[in-house]
Amino acid sequence: MTDNDYQEKRGFVRMRVETQVTYTIKNHEDVSHHGYSQNLSATGLYMTTDFAPNLGDIIEIVMNPSGDRLLPFVAQGNVTRCDPDDNKKNIFHVSIELEQVS
Repeated sequence: MTDNDYQEKRGFVRMRVETQVTYTIKNHEDVSHHGYSQNLSATGLYMTTDFAPNLGDIIEIVMNPSGDRLLPFVAQGNVTRCDPDDNKKNIFHVSIELEQVS
């Protein structure tokens, strides 16, 4: 298959957004965790982190883009995937289905 034969099957484009993410797990808001976003779409976020949330966890995400010109991105979502990294111990790849963005 060549690049010209590829057809995107997602309904929304993924944007490469690499920035620090701070997040809390619902019912455990007293503990903040940190990660690093990899990409963002209208319906989801993919990040890496050193904490493994459980599938189905509801998390609140705050992304502070670098610079003073952009407001923080705040969203709530549902963890749909959490896989350990094959090469880096204590790093997890986490996918979040966004449910609410403010």
